[in-house]
Amino acid sequence: MITPKTVFSTGWNWPALIVGHLISALALISYVLPGGYNLWQDAGARVFYLLNSTLADNGAWTWFWAWMNTRELDLLTGLLMICFLVFPLAIRKEKLQPAFCGFLTLMIIMLPARALLNQVTVHYGLSGDSPSLALSPSFLFSELRPSIPAKDHASSSFPGDHASVLLIWFGFLLWHTRRKVTALLISLLTLLLILPRLIGGAHWLADVAVGGLAMALTTLSWAFASPLAHRINLLVLSLFAPLFRLCGKLPLLGRLAFFNATR
Repeated sequence: MITPKTVFSTGWNWPALIVGHLISALALISYVLPGGYNLWQDAGARVFYLLNSTLADNGAWTWFWAWMNTRELDLLTGLLMICFLVFPLAIRKEKLQPAFCGFLTLMIIMLPARALLNQVTVHYGLSGDSPSLALSPSFLFSELRPSIPAKDHASSSFPGDHASVLLIWFGFLLWHTRRKVTALLISLLTLLLILPRLIGGAHWLADVAVGGLAMALTTLSWAFASPLAHRINLLVLSLFAPLFRLCGKLPLLGRLAFFNATR
């Protein structure tokens, strides 16, 4: 169950925990098996050609997606994600501090899932060149827009860590919002932020739909179907509490809902 003062489950929900892991395992199995791997690669090639071919004209569309694949936009993406955790856009103001620490908790829980998936990836040789390197023709930002430091390739693309974090953020916010408009906004933002790597060819479809989804589902299963995340979050929240209290005393910061909600 989730009480009004928590952002994660405080008890066990074994059916949900098992189903979450089962879906993750099935997704990975579908990619590990030779026949499934070929199907995923074929689907990934079709998606790549469909999306990447839109860059052919090298106009404003290409300029936009090139910038969407830069570290600067990755930083802005991170700031946007944080905004949804420190302002009451999707989460009620009394839960903002636990939610902010909760997302950090989810990143902590993701680490062992990522390490395990890395072992599977190495063992089965699942990772390799991104579609922009493996397929031809491909339209590369580095050739079309050389002045923009855009990411358009990877020599080891599986799994999609960028997509994993976005999907975890998406699932976490979606769980807590009850407004349909907000849920739609979060969904569209997540899609918009996942697309750049697919359009530029730095990731295959399976990097997102298999690797990213598997990590996200595993992490969220432990968060909302077990008390693990709740217990870790209490520790994280206690570590940040002095900083939150200090910032809450500052003239401008103290007026934010994030700091004054619990007063």
